[in-house]
Amino acid sequence: MNVQALDVIRHRRTVRHFTAEDVTDNRIETLLEMAMYAPNRLNRQPWRFVVLRDPSLKEDLAHLLRVRPYLEQAPVLVAACAVPDVSPTWLEDVAASIENMLLAAVALDLGGTWIGSPDTYWWGLAEEHLHDKVHIPLDVRVVALIAIGHPSEMPSPHSPEDRVDQTKIHYGEWGHRHRS
Repeated sequence: MNVQALDVIRHRRTVRHFTAEDVTDNRIETLLEMAMYAPNRLNRQPWRFVVLRDPSLKEDLAHLLRVRPYLEQAPVLVAACAVPDVSPTWLEDVAASIENMLLAAVALDLGGTWIGSPDTYWWGLAEEHLHDKVHIPLDVRVVALIAIGHPSEMPSPHSPEDRVDQTKIHYGEWGHRHRS
């Protein structure tokens, strides 16, 4: 059993407070590599990523999405995008790549936050802004922004007591709480 991999999953927490320390291009490249190892339907890989470091763009996005100050604080934002025409499971595929990226961030002693709710009003404004300012093609959807940086403090790992709810697990059919 690879306990180290399980510990990375337990330590994956949303980080909204970052230090001023920059994140190296090598670390960002590693995060993007890990993102692209995600499972995806028929290996179609509908994801595309845009690495954003421009402070004024981060400020615009924080204002549009009403999520301050961590979008502005994070040294790097990654716009996780998808080409819907490539795969009918584009949203699921990109979500898997984002989770890989966030797990890899933990392994690299970085922190991250997943921001995004496609097809909502505020997200639509941010997506339009990214299409305009970053020149993302109109046939490409922006699924999420991932804020990446060095955590100002590392949250404690999840534990079974704070996360595992046995009432949400069913065996064989809904309502069966125990394995047969």
